Amino acid sequence: MKSAESHSITLWDTTTKLTLPVKYATLSIYELLRGLPCGSQVEITGYWDNYGFYIEKVEVLHRPILEDLACIDELPRDPVEFTRRYYLYVRNPSYAKVVKTYSLVLQFIRSLLVKNEYLELPTVIIGHTSDPGLRGASKAVIKLYGGLYEVQSSVIMYKQLYASVFGRIFYTARNLRIEPPENVKTGRHLVEFTQVDIESAEDREEDLIRLAEIIIYKAIKYILSKHSNLLDNSRISTLDRQVTKPPYPRLTYEEAIQEARRIGYNVKFGEELSFEAEKALAQKYEAPIWILHFPTRARGFYYIEDHKRSGFNVDYNLLLPGGYGEVLDGGCREYRYEKLLDKIKQHREDSSKYSWFLELTRAGLIRPTCGWAVS
Repeated sequence: MKSAESHSITLWDTTTKLTLPVKYATLSIYELLRGLPCGSQVEITGYWDNYGFYIEKVEVLHRPILEDLACIDELPRDPVEFTRRYYLYVRNPSYAKVVKTYSLVLQFIRSLLVKNEYLELPTVIIGHTSDPGLRGASKAVIKLYGGLYEVQSSVIMYKQLYASVFGRIFYTARNLRIEPPENVKTGRHLVEFTQVDIESAEDREEDLIRLAEIIIYKAIKYILSKHSNLLDNSRISTLDRQVTKPPYPRLTYEEAIQEARRIGYNVKFGEELSFEAEKALAQKYEAPIWILHFPTRARGFYYIEDHKRSGFNVDYNLLLPGGYGEVLDGGCREYRYEKLLDKIKQHREDSSKYSWFLELTRAGLIRPTCGWAVS
């Protein structure tokens, strides 16, 4: 029987595109494979040795009609094109690796939080008014049961409510923020995204910072040790070198402003640091760094004021080097009715939008809590 030798076959699975040399296949099998459109699903029987792939049998399970859609080789550089037609790219190995990494990190963080006695709750999708501090984004509003409700942009106040009941809680929260058009190509603004959102009525600022450091460190080391095949070599090297064992350096907001100005960034006091300034600070230290205690006017009204320093919050952000910037945002929350109402007014927010939460604080149903969100 005639045979076809010294050819190759390209196989795709969810994370790999692999071209294998074919050492032997019958001529009929060779002609069958050569005639298949890209994206065909096949079951191949054979064996491999040091010289190549010996194909004994091929069964065709499915042939695509549109070959150009079944095998898109490159992901688009244009984020608008990717967003509009992402469903065509889910089989691309590069995208599939991202999805799998996301899933593994999420599972690992969940397991660590459960071990630390945090109760996972089903995330809030539609509810009363949520986080107002969206930095230029807006929220989706829907009519329901004769009233207006929001698709949640943050579960911040729901975290406070349920932590007041159960002590330690977390959400795997899906959030929606309608970003302005100019943010489409920044690489850091997502309309729909996931946050692991935790809140505790049993722990204070220092406890939550230490927990965050441990979780970030262990999650990254878990991926590097168990699933490094999902990452590029350059990223493996960067993460391994820069995400060291905690504790991590800490800068107060004022110290961060001074550092940013020294390296050439004009940051105004009372404003949040720009992404470029955050990135530069993290690169300078070549390690994760904390920025602590922002001015009250620079952040959301729900942070509690530091009783030792008037005009500053008890809050904290974690920055990662390697261009990642801020990955975690957190702090301790205001729970007293009069204080909260005053801060809402200071931030020029309509207090009637938060009547549901103010009602809870007025009744003394919200306990002092602290928390954070990592995304």
